[in-house]
Amino acid sequence: MGIIPRMLRWRRVLLGETETGISKFEIAEVESADGSAYIWGYDEVPTLPYYPDEPYKVRTALANPGGLRVFAAHFPPLSRLAEMRESSASREQAKLIAAQPSGVHWYEGVGFQGFHSHDSIDIDVVVSGTIALVASDGTREILTPGDVVVFCGSNHRWEVISEEPCSVVVTEVHAPRRRGEEPSGTMEDVRRRIAALANRSEAQPER
Repeated sequence: MGIIPRMLRWRRVLLGETETGISKFEIAEVESADGSAYIWGYDEVPTLPYYPDEPYKVRTALANPGGLRVFAAHFPPLSRLAEMRESSASREQAKLIAAQPSGVHWYEGVGFQGFHSHDSIDIDVVVSGTIALVASDGTREILTPGDVVVFCGSNHRWEVISEEPCSVVVTEVHAPRRRGEEPSGTMEDVRRRIAALANRSEAQPER
């Protein structure tokens, strides 16, 4: 059995509009890596009417300037956390984060359990399971289905606390920071840490 239950699948249902004014669906099963999935997004705001010319393909994990991302994040049971860290899907996600031109700041570690922030406004909806969200002042909030978290470029980390998997659907819009007020964790720091993680993972056979 994998890290996630087989029933956890994501489907994109996009209702666009053609040049002739007809609304029509573009529906696709979204490729899921260990339960997480990049559902839709853009790097430049579309002009209406809009209907996609080709299936959505993710190029970077998070929203770039002028961009938006919609994705599902999946957190495994506590007992399977180490397995997820060493999985090929986790390494692929790390590569997408390393491809970001800017806007990701990591202050310790690499991964959702380390303190990090993005240059974005994020709206996170918990759809299943339970997870803890920790702020940089040390306060901690337990999140359950129906909770909606709004991040304003804020430093945070996630803490897996349950044997029940947790899924969160995220809508992320890029937001600029005032010049001179960029956080200390730079993209170069992120890339160095991801490279170290990749080297460590490649040295270990995948389970």
